[in-house]
Amino acid sequence: MDAMAFFQFDFSGTLFPMKTNLLLMTHHQEALAACVARVLSTDPAHNADNFFPQLRVHAAKPRSHLRRTVVLDPVATFFIYDLIARNSAAFDVAPPDGRAFFGYRFEAGTAIPVHRAYKDFSVAIEENKAQYDHHVSFDIASYFNSIYHHDAKNWFAALPGVIGVDSNAFGRFFREINAGKSIDFLPQGIYPTKMIGSGFLTFVEASGQLKCAQTLRFMDDIYLFDDDEAVLLADFHRIQELLGLHALNINPSKTVRDGQHESVREAVSAISTELSELLGGNTSRFAALPSGIDPDDFEDGFFDEDDEESDIGDEARDRLLELLADPQTDEAEAELILGVLRDHVDTLAPQVAYIFARFPNVAKQIHNLVGEAKPHDRAIICDALRKLVLSDTYLIEYQLFWIAVIAEDHLEKVAGYGSLLLAVYERSTNHKIALAKILEIPTQAFGFKQIRDEILKSGSSDWPSWAAAMGTRTLGKAERNQTLKYFARASPLNHLIAECVINLP
Repeated sequence: MDAMAFFQFDFSGTLFPMKTNLLLMTHHQEALAACVARVLSTDPAHNADNFFPQLRVHAAKPRSHLRRTVVLDPVATFFIYDLIARNSAAFDVAPPDGRAFFGYRFEAGTAIPVHRAYKDFSVAIEENKAQYDHHVSFDIASYFNSIYHHDAKNWFAALPGVIGVDSNAFGRFFREINAGKSIDFLPQGIYPTKMIGSGFLTFVEASGQLKCAQTLRFMDDIYLFDDDEAVLLADFHRIQELLGLHALNINPSKTVRDGQHESVREAVSAISTELSELLGGNTSRFAALPSGIDPDDFEDGFFDEDDEESDIGDEARDRLLELLADPQTDEAEAELILGVLRDHVDTLAPQVAYIFARFPNVAKQIHNLVGEAKPHDRAIICDALRKLVLSDTYLIEYQLFWIAVIAEDHLEKVAGYGSLLLAVYERSTNHKIALAKILEIPTQAFGFKQIRDEILKSGSSDWPSWAAAMGTRTLGKAERNQTLKYFARASPLNHLIAECVINLP
């Protein structure tokens, strides 16, 4: 799997999938590779070529929390997918007996799908709970934001098969895209950096000082199993000491011993109890995901692609819709309901905007549900989303971005499509990535041709201008080339993107 195939495999699962990156990776990979080569060249003529600091954005997490990350520009995108794809074998280190970690690695030359790895992890947890008398589970507080740059560089350099050129490039890349800061440098939400995050913690499995019978880990979520509770306590302390060597800390609120307090929310929630009854008690697979995995990695919620279609009666369906509108319903319960109702999109259509406003973290699930809707229901959804964007309802950039994605992918043939795009554009003035998402949609109607023309003549080299250039790809050849002529002169990256757009098939 090369950089392009790796990126295409991962694209739909990323937090902010920009078509500008997808089109450059697909059609202009050689030019991106040449740009990276100039950045990494030791020739003094290229001393001014560097990786750019990246635009910081925030994705949604449950309970109004935000996930801080960046959206990589096309050159940075190519670099990280290429670097990890070429060195993927270095991550495939077998742990000792009694130790196991899951996900975020390659198998037979292909990246392992996240939903499959998480399913294996969940099965292993249940098997070991049945086998051993005691267990403790915990995770690392703000793991991705807390890794120290120097530690990560040294770890990568020590991996088998990694050459000095790549390890130096690794250190330089993360230093420069983070403007020199030594922490909070690792972009979240993309597979290659998840491989880095998971691989960095293999020192846990490698430690010969751990005595428990079995450890399981998915990213930074760790389970220890043994029949002797004292052994578990000693190992729990030792792991904290090992993590402390890298300035990493356990999250006390997520630490669970022998399942104590594991189901407090379910025990006290009347809604969860009723959901369990409606679904015949089959809600175990919808328990809260560990912090090392994103709900976004599951394109249809928590349902596996092999699961049968939901089979519920009309009465249960109507009650689920009522629970979805209940102010007491939380994100996990909403995700469960949406998953169950995935074959009843017509009943969900009137509530989509309400759900979207209340639960920002289910944006991708909503995206896929709208894709299953019939034209009449899509018209209802489009109008409701437009009213939501025009209202005073507080919306974060992640929501605006995904409304734009929903519009582009599923609402183009709906009468209110243009009004929705304009509403998102006007509301995204202070949100560059949401703005860029709208601008890269290749419609020349609704005034967007003129909007892009003004942006392209501004001399800017940033995400809105790059996306505006990509949005010209459906113009006639002569008009498009003339529009991009002066845009291309503003920076080398502008020139690269202009060349890609001009030469798109």
